[in-house]
Amino acid sequence: MKRIINIKFLTALVVLFVVASSCTKDFETINTDPNNPSTELAAPDMLLTNIIESATDRTYEIFLGHEMGNCWVQHMAKVQYTDEDRYIYRPDVITNTWSSLYASSGMDVATLYKVAVARENDNYAGVALVMKVYITSLLTDMFGDVPYTEAWRAGVADGGIVNPVYDTQESIYRDIVKKLDTANMLLTVDGKEIGGDILFDGDILKWKKFANSMRMRLLLRMSAKDAPYVTAELTKMVGSPATYPVFESNDDNAQLIYLGDLPNNNPINENRKTRDDHRVSKTIIDKMWTFNSYVDYRVVVYANLTAGGDFVGMPNGLTSSKALAYLGNGLTETSKLGSYFTAAEAPGVLMSYTELQFILAEGVESGFITGAPKTAQEYYEEGIYGSYNQYAEDITYYSIGYGFAPDGTTIDELAADYIATDGAWDSENPLKQIATEKWLAMFEQGLQSRFEWVRTGYPVLVAGEDAANGGVVPVRFPYPTVEYATNPTNVKAAAAIQGTDDLNTRIWWAK
Repeated sequence: MKRIINIKFLTALVVLFVVASSCTKDFETINTDPNNPSTELAAPDMLLTNIIESATDRTYEIFLGHEMGNCWVQHMAKVQYTDEDRYIYRPDVITNTWSSLYASSGMDVATLYKVAVARENDNYAGVALVMKVYITSLLTDMFGDVPYTEAWRAGVADGGIVNPVYDTQESIYRDIVKKLDTANMLLTVDGKEIGGDILFDGDILKWKKFANSMRMRLLLRMSAKDAPYVTAELTKMVGSPATYPVFESNDDNAQLIYLGDLPNNNPINENRKTRDDHRVSKTIIDKMWTFNSYVDYRVVVYANLTAGGDFVGMPNGLTSSKALAYLGNGLTETSKLGSYFTAAEAPGVLMSYTELQFILAEGVESGFITGAPKTAQEYYEEGIYGSYNQYAEDITYYSIGYGFAPDGTTIDELAADYIATDGAWDSENPLKQIATEKWLAMFEQGLQSRFEWVRTGYPVLVAGEDAANGGVVPVRFPYPTVEYATNPTNVKAAAAIQGTDDLNTRIWWAK
């Protein structure tokens, strides 16, 4: 009897051992969170797709890009709920922007870079660096000093840093321009393929062009703070086009072409399904149409005709009651945003060939680029041609249809007409002319156009009659309130270094 009991006991131990061994063997797999995969399991193609779309969506988010961007730079204005147009921003928009760029697209970029290194795929690594710089530049150009060296390091393997220190904008800029140089070297046309690329469809040469074109953008932004360095770098890049390829036409534009249905339609298109309270700003309509001695044909794309058959802008910074009563009825008597920009497939532009031409024009004119193959005026005029060709089909269709141009007129002829008249090179004040035409060409690229206005001060913008913020056009975004709750020591230190944490404290490169 005793022997039988021992046999049963041993049998039970064997069964328990087998079960335990099986559980231990599969434990790591079973307890892996599929929504937070390790580097070994992460899918780089899916990461890249989400990075591109989430970063572009945030750039063009209605309250951020369309209002705090386009309204503040006076491309657009509001008729109802005009708080944002009067510089009364929504704190949750600031918080959502910060959280999105740090916890969503930014964290995905950090993961993508790890995956790329682990799999020895230099092209994924180069793309990850380009998008990291794009996201970082948005953050620092909005806020100034922000977390960078300790950002995206909350994981245990990365140091478990949940309260990152803030880096100075100067140190951030000096690093991200180097990151783009590294990206240019990593990106190899004949290298390993990448997937999930909804920006350039896997075309590595276009990623190289984006890296170098964006590097020129950032170098020019820091030119007032370190002209010798900027001059050396820009001159080197322009003098070595094979090593540093840049955008050569609108075909190279870094822009996400949205699809037709939610959630893959342009954010403005989705907004227009339920709202109709934005109008083109009087500032830009006056410049292009009302007080223009000649037609700037781009107006037919930027704005729709009013019911009265004219292009009429809405003044910025009015109260809702004043805006609604403007010209008798602000909603019907002022121009809506052009249909090109409200289409579901309207592109979200991260950077364009046109912008690059104005960068080169300013670089040559200011002496930051020596030995360039073109003069500042030639780059400037190419910027206008590029802008017109960016909207070629719509400009020619509407200009001829409205009777502004005879049937059969080409887009280059329309651009040449403008260059010969109101867009003519201004030898007396070329930098003002370049900046103003850049502002016109970067219509509906709210954040980037606003950054450039902060840097150059052109065109001269006057706050609306009912504007808050002491009647001053903002030059910076304040830090999100959530940082004061979760990372108080570091955000307070950053605010103290920069100055008052408000809309009027100029960031490093703008000082």
